Amino acid sequence: MTAGAPRRALAVLSALAALTALAPAARAADPTPEERAAAVALFDEGRALMAAGKYAEACPKFAESHGIDPGIGTLFNLSDCHERTGRTATAWIGFRDVAAASLSAGQLERERVARARAAALEPRLSRLQIVVPPEAAIPGLELTRDGVPVGRALWGTAVPLDPGEHRVAAAAPGYRPWETKVELGKPGVVSVTVPALERAPASSAAPGTSSAPKASVTPPVHPPAADAPAPQGGSVRRPIGMVGVGLGVVGLGVGTALGFMAKSTFDKATEGGHCNAAGECVDQEGLDLRDDAVAKGNIGTAVFIAGAVLAAGGAILWITAPSAPPAATPSARGLSGGAPWSARLGIGPGSVWIEGKL
Repeated sequence: MTAGAPRRALAVLSALAALTALAPAARAADPTPEERAAAVALFDEGRALMAAGKYAEACPKFAESHGIDPGIGTLFNLSDCHERTGRTATAWIGFRDVAAASLSAGQLERERVARARAAALEPRLSRLQIVVPPEAAIPGLELTRDGVPVGRALWGTAVPLDPGEHRVAAAAPGYRPWETKVELGKPGVVSVTVPALERAPASSAAPGTSSAPKASVTPPVHPPAADAPAPQGGSVRRPIGMVGVGLGVVGLGVGTALGFMAKSTFDKATEGGHCNAAGECVDQEGLDLRDDAVAKGNIGTAVFIAGAVLAAGGAILWITAPSAPPAATPSARGLSGGAPWSARLGIGPGSVWIEGKL
């Protein structure tokens, strides 16, 4: 790839972007013959007004024609009209769009002329720079220029604007809004610094209302019921931890017992000659005893693991729970003689379950 290839690629991309900008987003289809005829009539009127030196009247004609049926030639004449009426920034960006679109369309002579017109306008541009110092960049700060939002990326950037009066405003939740007017005329950069906004008063009387203080009515405060639970994490975590430890101990015991029962059943099968030490059985009774031993061993292992997890989790809850007065919560009262708590463990064919209740 040659050194100029990247520049040509960027130029093509710019041209495609310009062509996209030339087509209004609201138009879903090409203009009808009637619309095209109206656009041509407006264009001809604009050309006649330009020839007569009536530029202020010609610009709206070109703009309306371009809105109906966008075209490179119409945009070129509109940009020329804007330059003659002093709208230098609008003319500058218009000529740049014409140059990019002309390059894409293969109209190299028009592309050259439009680019030259844009380059000639650039030294004459007036630019507005909005500066936001650190002390003014409060959270939620929003800037607008002539009512149009100014994104944070544009803070401090000198933006070309048409000469004339422009409004800069700043606002943020909880602060008094700020606004100023800036007059752009001569070429160059005009900077506007946004000051630190003043905080708005916490409350203010509505217009037309009396400023006399109003009598306030304080609702009665009732003491909490004696049995109302206190909103403390320790009142729940501590009894749950105790239940977990209890269930874990039960699970460990039951798992161990089932493990001994499984070994006893398997020993019965091997000692009776029904199965060998490797688990190979010679008759149906041996197969039944082996399967029974395997089932008890699996259940015992599951119960033992569940018990270990419950015991460890319960211990952690108990240790990390914040301390609270025993009488502050129903859970604590239950553990000291109030509402009872219980734990149950059940074993069924090929299953096991553990349940705790406060």
